[in-house]
Amino acid sequence: MVKKINLVFATLYSIILAIVEAILNWGDWQYAPLWIVDYIIVIILLSAVFVFKENTQRLMLLLGWAFSAGVMYMVLFINLEPIPTTIASPNVEGILPLVGLALIVSIVGVVLTIIDNKST
Repeated sequence: MVKKINLVFATLYSIILAIVEAILNWGDWQYAPLWIVDYIIVIILLSAVFVFKENTQRLMLLLGWAFSAGVMYMVLFINLEPIPTTIASPNVEGILPLVGLALIVSIVGVVLTIIDNKST
């Protein structure tokens, strides 16, 4: 049951992350590493769900969730850092709750993967 929940979480999170990233950057694809990492997360998680099976699937899920948690942690605290108002992003207030939610979902994904690994 934990594995199915984890796979559903990974699929939904990946699809939503890809859509939100495209919406946020549409028409202004800025510095590439800032958005490419999100699509790498999507590729890792979706490949874990649909391509890999058994032990490799668990490892790929753990890799994807851990990478996502690291990226979202970095994005959250970069946006919380006090910076001059001349270079502050106008969407910081709207993006921060989404990034926080993504970080929480990523941590839940890591925990689900660890629980699933211990139960088998």
